Amino acid sequence: MSEPRPRRLAIATLAVVAIWGGLLPALLRSGPVARHVAAMEERGIDPAAMYYTELDRLPARPAWIERRLTLWP
Repeated sequence: MSEPRPRRLAIATLAVVAIWGGLLPALLRSGPVARHVAAMEERGIDPAAMYYTELDRLPARPAWIERRLTLWP
């Protein structure tokens, strides 16, 4: 038997709030993300408002992965 719709909506809303208000800010303080944000700010780029088409090409993945990974043989 399925749950009533208002309860499902409340659960989904709480999940979004937990992710948006808790998980994403914690991720922002983690090592790789924090370093990326700091590097963007050093260049005078607001990470919250940047568009990738306005930046020089950034590597999508590290060079060591490119050497080891073949996507299309």
